[in-house]
Amino acid sequence: MTSVHRRAFLDCEFDPRDMSLAGLLSIGVTDDDGYDYYAVNADANLDGLRDHAFIIEHVLPHMPITVRRDSGTTNTGARGRVRRWWRRLRGVPDPVMVIEWDTNHPHYQYVRPAKAIAADLEEYFAADLAPELIAYYGGQDICRLHSLWNNDWSVMPAHIPRYFTDIKVLANELGVSELPEQQSTAHHALADAHYNRDAYRALQQRGHVSAEDLARQLHANTEILHDGAPAWEALTRQQRADFRRSAEALLAQYDIRRRS
Repeated sequence: MTSVHRRAFLDCEFDPRDMSLAGLLSIGVTDDDGYDYYAVNADANLDGLRDHAFIIEHVLPHMPITVRRDSGTTNTGARGRVRRWWRRLRGVPDPVMVIEWDTNHPHYQYVRPAKAIAADLEEYFAADLAPELIAYYGGQDICRLHSLWNNDWSVMPAHIPRYFTDIKVLANELGVSELPEQQSTAHHALADAHYNRDAYRALQQRGHVSAEDLARQLHANTEILHDGAPAWEALTRQQRADFRRSAEALLAQYDIRRRS
């Protein structure tokens, strides 16, 4: 095991109505070094997803799963024809009859029983200290991670993160209303984990301050307060050094995060 502190980025796809382990569909984790883990839960309750339109439309297409709908061919009577005509008139998709694993799908290799996923993640997170965990609207995500150990911290390995930092909270603290647009596939757990890393890095750049930038801002404030104060470029070397010294003192005093 390593004692180097890591930062990991988590995303899960899940059925929000099912808080049991059967509600976990897939999990993706990455870190700052690009070390990825992705798995699809073989113990997921696929049958329970038949009436969840969002999951069927946005999540399952990225998983090794086949969705079979009732096109009406099994009910050719007058009532069946009327129902089919009415659904199509309203733009309502045919009802889902079966959701099943597609064993021929190239991503079927990622389908693993929940116990195997837990063992994989024990190895993934292995360290003397639990990594810093980052997620986006991640309350459910960390609960789904912990569900692999039945949400029992007494049996969950110590290096599995117990808490997380939410990207949305960071954005609010920095006054950022819009995050970078996701370029990868949304609602694929690993692709979303990659996006979480990108969004976090973008926020870190917004939230960090260099001593030079702060020194120049202090000088700009002086220009505002004192009409006729010389521009930064017109300051002597000693004057600029004084502003930089003040900036360094403020960074140290208030523990402002730095950007090199």
